[in-house]
Amino acid sequence: MKQYSLAGLFVILFTLLGGAGLKAQSLTVTGTVEDADGPLIGVSIMKKGTSSGTVTDLDGGFTIQAEPEDILVFSYIGYGTLEVPVGDQRQLQITMDTDANQLDEIVVVGYGSQKKSDLTGAVSQVSGTELGKFPVANATESLQGRLAGVRIESAGGAPGAGAFVTIRGSGTLSNAQPLYVIDGILTGSMDNLNPADIESVSVLKDASASAIYGSRAANGVVIVTTKKGSPNGGLTIEADLSAGVQSAINRIDWANAGEYALIRNRANDNDGTNRSPANDVDFDPTVDTDIQDLSLRTGAIYNTGLRLSGGSELFTFSVSGNYLDETGVVRESSYNKANVRVNSTFTKGRFRLEESIGLTRTENNPNYYFNSERDILPTAAFRNPDFEGGYAATSDPSGSTAIHGVGNMRNSLAQAILEDRTITSNGLLGNVAASFEIIDGLTYKLSASLDQGNTNNYRFTPTYFFNATAVGRQNFAELNETNSEFTSTIIENTLNYERELAGRHRINLLAGYTRQVSTGRTLGIVARDFPSNSIRVASTAQNLASAPSFEFKSALLSSFGRVNYAYDDRYLLTATLRRDASSLFREDLRAGVFPSVAIGWNVGKESFFNADGFINDLKLRLSYGEIGSNNTQAYEIDPVLNLFGEYPLGTNQTRRTGYSVTKGVNDAIKWETTTTTDIGMEASFLDSRLSVTMDYFIKNTNDILVRLSIPRFTGFDNDPTFNAASIRNKGFEFGANYGKFTGDFNWSLGANLTLLDNEVTDLPSDPIVGGQFTSNGLRSTRTEVGQPIGSFYGYEVAGIYRSDAEAAEDGRTDARAGDFKFRDINGDGMLTDADQTYLGSPIPTFEYGLNANFFWRSFDATLLFNGVAGNKILNANIYRGYFDTEGNYLADAVNAWTPENSGSRVPRNTLVDQAFNRRMSDFYLESGAYFRLRNLQIGYSLPAGLLEGTNAISKIRAYVNVQNLFTITDYTGYYPEPGRNSRGGTNIFNAGVDESAYPMPRTFMFGLQLGF
Repeated sequence: MKQYSLAGLFVILFTLLGGAGLKAQSLTVTGTVEDADGPLIGVSIMKKGTSSGTVTDLDGGFTIQAEPEDILVFSYIGYGTLEVPVGDQRQLQITMDTDANQLDEIVVVGYGSQKKSDLTGAVSQVSGTELGKFPVANATESLQGRLAGVRIESAGGAPGAGAFVTIRGSGTLSNAQPLYVIDGILTGSMDNLNPADIESVSVLKDASASAIYGSRAANGVVIVTTKKGSPNGGLTIEADLSAGVQSAINRIDWANAGEYALIRNRANDNDGTNRSPANDVDFDPTVDTDIQDLSLRTGAIYNTGLRLSGGSELFTFSVSGNYLDETGVVRESSYNKANVRVNSTFTKGRFRLEESIGLTRTENNPNYYFNSERDILPTAAFRNPDFEGGYAATSDPSGSTAIHGVGNMRNSLAQAILEDRTITSNGLLGNVAASFEIIDGLTYKLSASLDQGNTNNYRFTPTYFFNATAVGRQNFAELNETNSEFTSTIIENTLNYERELAGRHRINLLAGYTRQVSTGRTLGIVARDFPSNSIRVASTAQNLASAPSFEFKSALLSSFGRVNYAYDDRYLLTATLRRDASSLFREDLRAGVFPSVAIGWNVGKESFFNADGFINDLKLRLSYGEIGSNNTQAYEIDPVLNLFGEYPLGTNQTRRTGYSVTKGVNDAIKWETTTTTDIGMEASFLDSRLSVTMDYFIKNTNDILVRLSIPRFTGFDNDPTFNAASIRNKGFEFGANYGKFTGDFNWSLGANLTLLDNEVTDLPSDPIVGGQFTSNGLRSTRTEVGQPIGSFYGYEVAGIYRSDAEAAEDGRTDARAGDFKFRDINGDGMLTDADQTYLGSPIPTFEYGLNANFFWRSFDATLLFNGVAGNKILNANIYRGYFDTEGNYLADAVNAWTPENSGSRVPRNTLVDQAFNRRMSDFYLESGAYFRLRNLQIGYSLPAGLLEGTNAISKIRAYVNVQNLFTITDYTGYYPEPGRNSRGGTNIFNAGVDESAYPMPRTFMFGLQLGF
């Protein structure tokens, strides 16, 4: 075994880090780089296998120290990379050619990669270089506005908030999202991934591209490839440090104490009821509580990342770590996340071993109470040191709220301060794969993946007294703690055969068999009555109220095959067949077989095509495919027995113990099926500087698994699952990229847009009602055949009655002057439920994105815009601000209708609301359209010439980054991207319902990037 002294090891390490070299005598190599139009500025010139290099100057010239055995690598965006051996050359004249065929870039697809010119499916790809430019907390959000047909819907601005991803419209009535494949590992999210670790992201949008993944791919597939080490030798170290501040973009104009008292007194007068003392005779001008001002603050965000990578012909490695610490713009909210990722490869002859492991730990401290509907009034004191906890929600020292005239009032901010909430999660996402090339072109691969996570959800509510109402006090301390764990293992066996015949026929065959087993377990405790608020362990509680638990196990066995065939690079064929068998269905319905086929024609390869003309390349695509989805819960087909049920029997009605079935089931459920037809075109123009992609698609989902109510006389109170709906999504996608990479000033532009039409085509049940936006049960959405999912449904406001007589003429015995006039849709002269109509959809019909990159000498700037149009948002603040009887009002409620202000659009102030002005109507709906500058970054890189003498440092770049710099919108809520935070849950039927979602922040960050 070879032995090394300590000094020898030090020399080796010092050499890898670029220190004093033990090298052959170096040469000074000079030269120029140009293309057909003249000198090229900023061309990267690196010594292969090292981090040492330079860039060309304003005249295209360069100087570099090199050894005869070195190879110089010349690279420039939009041009083909050149490798030039140094040898004994001292002067080099380099001419670079544009990448004549932009369609030949390599695209990652299911179980492999292809040249883009060979693709027959609809696949969009974005590089990690683009995604990693912006320091974002959530990797999923970094895709927003970049890909046609891919909608990223933020879940609000809270630290650690996730995102809903919809590809080509929702084809289900649940929250099913795309399948994520991270380094070959099938998982349900990429939220915990560090964006700086991403090498590329491919989105498979049609059935032809995604069918190879079968189950869970019906909603699209997002393939993420993380960064690996370079096989060219040497050690590379990269560091990215950033820090910044953030604040809420917008604030709601709530009434102050004086405005609130005026509005409330006017409502009492209109109703003929007594005024509340706190608003009248006992009004205290020294009390003016602004809960919004107390809750919102300037938050801080810190992000630190480090990556080491390198390798040789046999072995490559990449090790990265990242830590993010974010303080939210709402008090009592924070989030931190730590990531560690290790990737490595070992190659020896025909054998290859790959490994990818990612570890994540997050700690989330959410504020659940921000902007709660029943909050503290501006006329009520926020603090009272005599009350338990030191906070109040009344100005009456006794704790009564009677002086305010409300039945319930709480202090949500105080509750958030006193309560202890922490959600701690640990995750492991790992994969080990070994492959062996049995004969030339035939490779067997065995892959084992593990997706594992555990979460502790801890919540302790101490005793407190804000006032004497039911929601203003907590008489006993309560601990609610849940521990859950999830494990998914996948074993995959694949055979891949690739061969070229007679120079014109190219074939790639793939066959595979996979087995996935998923298990989960949850165990919780609800404990009450502790000795004191400082003791917070369940074993010390006097009352162990409940111990909820749940466990599940499911399995999926799959076999699949795919053939890719290309003739003369012109005519392309892809055919896929997948068979999935799921344990979620009964045995005779478990298996589903799903085929897909696609063809392509590279017109640009034909002899008659003039590649030197206006159109430099052209490809046409056509695909059709089916994909299944087992989108239901474990044990859905299994009845539940109560072994200790009692039932009265006999003439004496004696209670007897027995068993009973307590859960109704439908064991005939089967696979959802999504079929997609896609027609696509790809072309390049203007010497391949402009590339364009267009697709038209129709996506039909049938046999959708949905929960439906059954008659209660069956004895069951659950909603079983049925295959009982169909949805159609059809649309058009357009993407274009243009770049100019010559001269002193270089730039590139990218644009994408999506037109989408979503429609429920079959629903053999009553319409599904959702979108609850008030505590008294008002709902806003209706899902019915012929309409988009979760469409807003209610009355149309036709104005305000100017007199009692006008209301009487409409037959409105319940209305008077100042009340809403609702449109009589069916013209029967009466206002009934039949006058409700569809008022708009929360789903945008038009989405677009624009990104721009500019380079001038050592400066660079990147801008990312995105926007939506055609959708509505229900602003629940309008309900709260004009109609809620126990919360604060919007300041605009001062301008409500009065005889002196008869031109107002706001109905009269009233607490009784006899005319039911508060019913669901288009009064609550606002346009959800917006156009925003999502990200702006300006950077400066220290010229490579200044770094040559440092020997070890290859990059120093400083930058400033701004997120959400401006947004153009007519929406009056916090932000026109509310996520899904409705009282009815986060399901799809509550999309577009904004109950004052956590405000989206505007973030200013300063960063430094270093390379060694």
